[in-house]
Amino acid sequence: MEIKLFHTNDIHSHLYNYLKIKNYLLHQKKRYGGSMLYVDLGDHVDRSHPYTEATLGRGNVDLLNQAGCDIATLGNNEGITLEINDLKSLYDGAEFEVVCANLLESGARAPYFKPYVIKEMNGVKFGFIGLTVEFTPFYKALGWKVSDAFEWVEKSVDQLSGQVDCIVLMSHLGKYDDETIAIRFPEIDVILGAHTHHHFERGEQVGPVLIGAAGRFGDYIGEVSLTFEGRELVHKSARLIETDMLAHIDDPYYEYGRELMRQNVIRWNAGPIPRHLFHTSRFISRLAGMIRKFTDADVSIVHTGLIAKSFEGGTLTDYELHKVLPHPINAVRIKVTGRELKDIFKQSMRNEFRDEVVRGMGFRGDIFGGFVTDNIGYIHSKREYYVGGALIRDEGSYTIGTLDMYTFGRIFPHFKSSRKVYMMPDFLRDIVRRYSDDL
Repeated sequence: MEIKLFHTNDIHSHLYNYLKIKNYLLHQKKRYGGSMLYVDLGDHVDRSHPYTEATLGRGNVDLLNQAGCDIATLGNNEGITLEINDLKSLYDGAEFEVVCANLLESGARAPYFKPYVIKEMNGVKFGFIGLTVEFTPFYKALGWKVSDAFEWVEKSVDQLSGQVDCIVLMSHLGKYDDETIAIRFPEIDVILGAHTHHHFERGEQVGPVLIGAAGRFGDYIGEVSLTFEGRELVHKSARLIETDMLAHIDDPYYEYGRELMRQNVIRWNAGPIPRHLFHTSRFISRLAGMIRKFTDADVSIVHTGLIAKSFEGGTLTDYELHKVLPHPINAVRIKVTGRELKDIFKQSMRNEFRDEVVRGMGFRGDIFGGFVTDNIGYIHSKREYYVGGALIRDEGSYTIGTLDMYTFGRIFPHFKSSRKVYMMPDFLRDIVRRYSDDL
């Protein structure tokens, strides 16, 4: 007897691909009936898409329903780009199970979602465990606690042992954690992986554990085939289906989202927002000032590449602002010494990332561009640095208002170990909306 598991991950609201996936999976449901399950491994939601933004992800859940999803877990885009109450209500209309063992409300001991679910197909019992990546400071700022994934794997495997015939881990942890889990927990039969956007054309075998992964953006659908003799699993294999090979489907959802977002006018007579990658503009300078004001910091720093698309001026709606700033990026207030602040300012003036194509870290643009600062200055002839009109003291304490994407250590190494307060859940476009009188 053969059972099929179809899986998707990291769709990131690439809905033109997902509509093809939906049609394919509905066809497979007719073909296999009760001998298949479809699961999604998170980051289906991405607020860079107007339809996702306009519906706060509920439109994505509706599409998962339409595709016949049976079980889903959360990615970081579901977890940390929505306010806590919006995440709690995200799945209210879900016609599928939601599992995530290691996400808890602050102060709680039990997971907010089910840690696992048991499904029976053709007399075979399956245990599906869900896990999400530990972006601890971001979850904490939103009122959640994300706890150690490995501990929850151990608890869930122990509880499922003896209850089920096959254990499947739905992981939004990334390739390397999945491989470590496979080594540590050989009781798991299949790991379906996500988060690091990797893909395995025929799966990866780590000891007795088969790992499947389907890349990103809906480029692939994952298919795992499990053969049972009675209730004993005797063979397992994996493959990918390329969505480019599937029939094209018209995508109306971008237009739906655009019309919904254009119903809210931010400002009727807004000035133009040019996209200048290698020199400053009135808007990017004002954005730096808005972030300084929002974070209540001494200085601020941003980069020009944040402007993903120019705006000619006139009626600025939620949609036009979203096109300018599509990023799920939050502001952060960072505490540094005067000496560190000077080092950071000097690094920003070198513009080492000026021409780089940037991927990940919440950035939804392309070229990084140059840095723009607010309320910090430098007199070259004297080699003196100033905050406002006051000379920076090496041993003094200062705050920087900036972007969470800078805190991962690559762009400004100082920030990785500095004291930080993440200003959740407002994105950059929310900050601009708040200070729209400054436009």
